[in-house]
Amino acid sequence: MSSRNERFEYRLATPADSPRILEIMESGDFSGKISVLYTRRPDPVQSLMREGDQVIIPVMMDRDNGRMCGVGCCVIRSAWLNGELKKTGYLSGLKIHPDYQRRLPHVARAYETFYQESGGLVDLFYTTILKENLMAQRLLEKRRKGMPAYRMVGEYTVYCFRTGVKRKQNVSGFRVEQGNMTGVMAFYADQLKKANVAPAGINLPGLSEHDIYTLRDGTGQIFAACGLWNQQSDKQYIITGYGGLYRILKHIPLKLLGYPNLPAENIPANYASIALLCVKDHQPEWAQHLINHVAGKAIAYDFLMAGLFENHPLEAVFYQMKHIKYQSRVYTVHWEDDPPPLDGRPVHLEVGLL
Repeated sequence: MSSRNERFEYRLATPADSPRILEIMESGDFSGKISVLYTRRPDPVQSLMREGDQVIIPVMMDRDNGRMCGVGCCVIRSAWLNGELKKTGYLSGLKIHPDYQRRLPHVARAYETFYQESGGLVDLFYTTILKENLMAQRLLEKRRKGMPAYRMVGEYTVYCFRTGVKRKQNVSGFRVEQGNMTGVMAFYADQLKKANVAPAGINLPGLSEHDIYTLRDGTGQIFAACGLWNQQSDKQYIITGYGGLYRILKHIPLKLLGYPNLPAENIPANYASIALLCVKDHQPEWAQHLINHVAGKAIAYDFLMAGLFENHPLEAVFYQMKHIKYQSRVYTVHWEDDPPPLDGRPVHLEVGLL
């Protein structure tokens, strides 16, 4: 595909494009109180392809000099919507090289590619934007020619909390087991469909049976479950700078106060995420019991991350823990037809898939 002025070519990425895509991903970061570079070393194409049933990665090429100017991604996967399995398209990683920024037609063409290549198979498109990224919000919230409509549905909070602490357990008669898959598939088949945008199943890339933790009673019945997901081999968060109060806090051993230490700058953070957290009847005591156990065992990591949408009943469990957090806005993205609105089920977005 070529643009109207024939200077720029738009095509789908191939595995050979990974080095140039990685260069664009790392060509700049978002500057806020904590400046973070989100990257996918060493092979971004392979990393993205693992996360969906179908993955669309359009790239923009400058014909004049052969440079890659921009990249985007739409990850299409099955998910639960209003109690039914549907196809969702998560729009992410849209980035223009700094030398080519402030050219809206480039962004619009990427969105056109997402829509055309999805073949009308996607029931719901959605995306997230960091709450501090006001420039992106202003750009996308205003309806523009050639661009889809963005409709904010709420806020999503990522809680970062420390590991290695043996917190007092507040329920008796339960035990936490690691890697015991007895009854796990049936438990998730029942629980995941009770949320919106929840994964269709538990097959997340790189998450093994050994990574699954379950909370069981004396009969072996499961009351809560989650995974401990390490994605560092192909998905990294790198702090490039701290601003404001964080410039002081980075020198303080926050672990002594119950918080995770702030990651060192310019090296990948040593983290894992809580995945597939499901708790029967959203009982906070069961959730807290399970999470405390997992965090106590996860001493190989500097901190754990858990993400919850604003209407999730378990958000208070993480809010009450000592944590460092960042927030994003969640949007549904609309082209020609409006999908059915989400019903009142909690929105379940996996932080490891954002």
